[in-house]
Amino acid sequence: MCARGTLSVGKPYDLRCTRGTEERHVEVKGTTGAPTSVELTINAVLHARDKDNTVDLYVVSDIKVDTQTDPYTASGNKVTLFTDWEPAEEDLRPRKYEYRIPDATAGALGPGRGGSEPTG
Repeated sequence: MCARGTLSVGKPYDLRCTRGTEERHVEVKGTTGAPTSVELTINAVLHARDKDNTVDLYVVSDIKVDTQTDPYTASGNKVTLFTDWEPAEEDLRPRKYEYRIPDATAGALGPGRGGSEPTG
């Protein structure tokens, strides 16, 4: 039986599937292009690498979207399944960073830290 998982913080997967005592978590990614890469959250990667979890990755690619219909309709796709998925380091590429702004009141800003020398 496969039931939709909770979509909240701490549940970095799309579906929770159970059969007897077996539980699998499913991550689903879609693209209108070829199945060459997909974007993942850090939580999805960490969850898939956790040995306590069994994760499958479904990649739905080559999706055609008809924007002339209301609502839009999708068709013509290809599904690629990666069972017992654990993303390898060499297959991951950082795409963006979070920058924490230093606390200006603690004197952290200055040359080279995004601040400037006081003037006057």
